[in-house]
Amino acid sequence: MFSWSTCLIVMILGSVVGMFVNWGIYNLAWNKRAISPWGRLPEKVSQRHWTTRIPVMGWLRMKGETRQHGYLFWVRPLWIELGMAIFFAYAYSHFTSLADSAHANADPSFLWSQTIPFLCMATLLCIATFVDMDERMIPDEVTVFGTLLALVLATFLPASRLLDTEALSQGIVVHLHAHSPKDWFTWSTEPRALLYAMGMLGFWGLASMPKLCTLRYGFKRGLQYMLASVIRPRRKSLPANEPRRRKPFTVTTVIAASCMLGWIFLIAIWRWGSASQWESLLSAIVGMTAGLVLVWSVRIIGQIALRQEAMGFGDVTLMAMIGAFLGWQAVILTFFLAPFAGVLIGILQAIVRKENELAFGPYLSLAAVFVVLSWDTLWKQTSPALFRYVDVFPFILMIGLSAMGGMLFAWRIIKEKIRT
Repeated sequence: MFSWSTCLIVMILGSVVGMFVNWGIYNLAWNKRAISPWGRLPEKVSQRHWTTRIPVMGWLRMKGETRQHGYLFWVRPLWIELGMAIFFAYAYSHFTSLADSAHANADPSFLWSQTIPFLCMATLLCIATFVDMDERMIPDEVTVFGTLLALVLATFLPASRLLDTEALSQGIVVHLHAHSPKDWFTWSTEPRALLYAMGMLGFWGLASMPKLCTLRYGFKRGLQYMLASVIRPRRKSLPANEPRRRKPFTVTTVIAASCMLGWIFLIAIWRWGSASQWESLLSAIVGMTAGLVLVWSVRIIGQIALRQEAMGFGDVTLMAMIGAFLGWQAVILTFFLAPFAGVLIGILQAIVRKENELAFGPYLSLAAVFVVLSWDTLWKQTSPALFRYVDVFPFILMIGLSAMGGMLFAWRIIKEKIRT
């Protein structure tokens, strides 16, 4: 049941999380900036009043640092913290209504199992969105950490998965899994299910590592270059006086260690975890892989057909994170709704910043949030088709991606003919 006192606490928590979002925007970007009240002091600023650490109000106290940070630098972070407070309150209200419809209003664990993972995802998406808008890149710290967090939450909060709202309308609480809307796999407890999960996690790890991919010198030499770029990368960005040590990047080491620990974790859950934990974890891994493969395929096809980069690899890892949180069904909807979200963001960016070049990460982030908040309507419209074609859906996607590649190739040829 909705409580105004709980809603107020959630709003305050949202504003505090908004401070963390602002810290991430300025400290996880490639070009770090000492703007956060919680960060180090910039040059020519001797001290700050303690009230600068209060959410929202702190940015008003920092208005005097215009010379150090730029004109109206405080406006966006102030609105981010205020917006996060309002968004947290709205999310609490939304999931309270969902708990009421599921007849679980007396069970607080159901409410918070649905609310907490969504707010964690939304927080990470907010950081990724503004960094991508500022610098056309998405930090690995956001996507890698977010993906691992989603897998852990899926394991220990199985009730965090999206709901089958068709069953919910009949008074039955059913959480989505990797084979929804059909029944769960009968072979999910067999050793091959564990091997599939370990293979998908390893594939995500290899895909997420910084590396050089090229087939210019053939497949065999390209594979050698890729492995060498992972194990002994060239560090062109190091200062001139620093020795050129050829060792893996920190993020590569973190991902490799996470995958090895993840394999142990998978074995433990498969062997000793409950059936609901294994179902939820395997579904999250399938969703992660679906998001990764879908956007990576679009990136490769677009690059081949257009002979230019269609989207950055940060979008690929971002969709893997979204898939780990929401599952493959929501990932498909997110991807196809993202261009519509792009229209809204594109108009706002054109008005506010007078820019025409757009990053794709904000589209994906806004679409993912919309999918969760509109899941009741979206699932009821798509579940009948999924029930009919869920087993052949990968082949349908392959056909669609092939058709997209053909259209992009034809479009490039037409543009070249027009220019000549």
